[in-house]
Amino acid sequence: MNQNTKIKSRGNAPLFFQRRFLPMWTALSFGTFADNTLRQALLIGIPAGVIAVPFFSDSDNAIPFIGALLPMAILIFSSVSGQLADKFETSLMFRRTKFVELLLMSAAAIAFASGIGWLAIAMLFAMGAQSAFFSPVRVSAMPKYLAPDELVRGNGMCNAGLFSFILVGYMVGGSLIVMENGGAMVGVALVSASSIGFFAATRTPWAAANAPDLKISFNGITQTISMFQHVFGSPGVTPPLLGSAIFYFLSTAITVVIPLYGRDALFSTPLVWAALNGLFAIGAGLGAVGAASMAKNRSGLGASSFAIGAGGIMSFVIYALTPLAAGTPDAPIGLKELFTQPMGILLTVSLILTAALSGIYIAPLQAATQRRAPSTVRARIMAAGAFSNATFAIPGSLSVLLVTSFGVNPRFAFIALGSIMMLICAVMIYRKNKNPEGLYDEVLHAARKNR
Repeated sequence: MNQNTKIKSRGNAPLFFQRRFLPMWTALSFGTFADNTLRQALLIGIPAGVIAVPFFSDSDNAIPFIGALLPMAILIFSSVSGQLADKFETSLMFRRTKFVELLLMSAAAIAFASGIGWLAIAMLFAMGAQSAFFSPVRVSAMPKYLAPDELVRGNGMCNAGLFSFILVGYMVGGSLIVMENGGAMVGVALVSASSIGFFAATRTPWAAANAPDLKISFNGITQTISMFQHVFGSPGVTPPLLGSAIFYFLSTAITVVIPLYGRDALFSTPLVWAALNGLFAIGAGLGAVGAASMAKNRSGLGASSFAIGAGGIMSFVIYALTPLAAGTPDAPIGLKELFTQPMGILLTVSLILTAALSGIYIAPLQAATQRRAPSTVRARIMAAGAFSNATFAIPGSLSVLLVTSFGVNPRFAFIALGSIMMLICAVMIYRKNKNPEGLYDEVLHAARKNR
């Protein structure tokens, strides 16, 4: 029995507590916390006037560009990162990428503690680059560590951790930065989280490289073309990969517009802005838990179709509820009013449901991509996925310029969100009716037969 076979041994403990899953989950979750603490400290600190931004006469216009920094870095470095993840042994890559994260977060901590705004922004871009190298390692490792019929559950649990720690990062970064000595406290949180992530990475199991003889090329253009040739040449990979990328467009746009929505549409305090992003993270985490609870030997794509359509309906509900729950420019609502007034409670529930349905939508698509990707090029396909996610996330972030530059009420973002979600639902239903048994899930069907 080889090492990879041992990794997939299920044992008696629940999957979450097994070494083939928990260290990977911990490294992902605490890295996510650090990323979002850093990002939210900037997104809340800038409109609140705590962080000075160079090169922008109106600091509000810096918000969509800062929101685009993480995906922009992923876009730049994905062509190399997928090759490295295929060439080198998996646990080694986990350790290396998380050690770099620890160094970068230490620099970010210095920037916040010293009040050097431009350095904090630069570290956000650098963390995007680090994420570009970590993501294909983690995503391509899952089919090595997990059996095919565990992938939906595994992705659901990873997404649950991801969204939960996004929430905590939002709350920590957004609330600490506006306090006295908030920059120093943000720095402590960043270094602590990245230290835990690095320790977890040292516990990830050994797993053989996908393509140890691969010759690394640093020609970004040719390697990006090559990545997508692998995608288009692998049956059934393109649709779920594209569906995941659209999710990142939507989620990035909403995350970036939320502080403006909270200020200019809901007329609320800065703590509410942070709480609104937190509500989305709570909902997405609950949806991911729901995806993790799906029955074994089910692709989950039917539930994914239903979830994205229902999420579109709930987005329209949020648009309608906003003026009913809003304060006024002279009397903005606080957290107490949001969580105790009837319309505020309805808005809160609607936000959580929309995000939860989105969390159910994404996990089956991720699992389908992992199942269908050929093992020898899996990390490069996952890097192409990260590239696609970043490609869609950047215009998602920059679309907020329609709000900041043209004076559009941020409330209308939910009309756009709902319309796109309903369109995705229609496409998925069409594909399901055309192919009732699903496309190219031979691996999943084989797992059923072998049980």
